Amino acid sequence: MADLLLSGVLNFTGTVNLVADAGGHVKAGGVEVLVQVTRGDALTPHGQAPVPVPIPPPPSGPLDPGLDVWIFTSFNATVKAGGKAIVTQGMCAQGDPGKASWPGMVQPSVGNPTITVNSIAMNVVGDLGTILPTGAPASFSKHGQGT
Repeated sequence: MADLLLSGVLNFTGTVNLVADAGGHVKAGGVEVLVQVTRGDALTPHGQAPVPVPIPPPPSGPLDPGLDVWIFTSFNATVKAGGKAIVTQGMCAQGDPGKASWPGMVQPSVGNPTITVNSIAMNVVGDLGTILPTGAPASFSKHGQGT
């Protein structure tokens, strides 16, 4: 099991599929790159937001109180890790599995400033998103590449 380690200053252009050895992961600067997954899939959340979205407002309970967050669209999906688009900013959603009602945005990478796709940094584990209805941060602690 060997990871595919990307380091230095790299700018990928065009279409490419990066593949690590069986069981390995694609890493940028030593940290797993995030890949897009199916929105609301119970097995693949990237992380969590700190609070539920309070819509409708109290005293009613939230319509979708889940804290899990999924990245389901990368703004530049031409470079893949094991067949899944590597996240270079994009859209995420917060909520319960199967719903993920509340939209959000993946912020520019702070954990990987030098490995890019068309000059946009690849997002890595530890990067953040913002859930739009609340402005709450979402921390991405899982990469989504598989095992």
